[in-house]
Amino acid sequence: MPKKRLSKSSLLWFIRSRSYVSVPDIRRRFNLASEEVTPLVSPQGRVFIGLPPDAARILGDLVREGRVGLELQPEIHARAATGVYVIPHHNDRFTAPPEGEEDEAGGEPAAAS
Repeated sequence: MPKKRLSKSSLLWFIRSRSYVSVPDIRRRFNLASEEVTPLVSPQGRVFIGLPPDAARILGDLVREGRVGLELQPEIHARAATGVYVIPHHNDRFTAPPEGEEDEAGGEPAAAS
């Protein structure tokens, strides 16, 4: 299987293409075969994530920028991330219209650009 190129934009695209991405899904998508656990600094403090240092650094950048969040494992005393989710922003390219508002054709709600 060819390796997908891991960059900040490709990782953000992958995470945004789903509502939730588990750490194993990230490892599979980018063919990250090593069994490393890397600490990263987040607003919640130090979080351990099962990714190699380069991937953890890129993910940590996205977390610190407030573009994605980490799901933490509550049963473990150390903060351990099990997945990643998107944090929507008001300046995202597409936003949902106010509730009950539809497009001119009377069909699906219109997306603002």
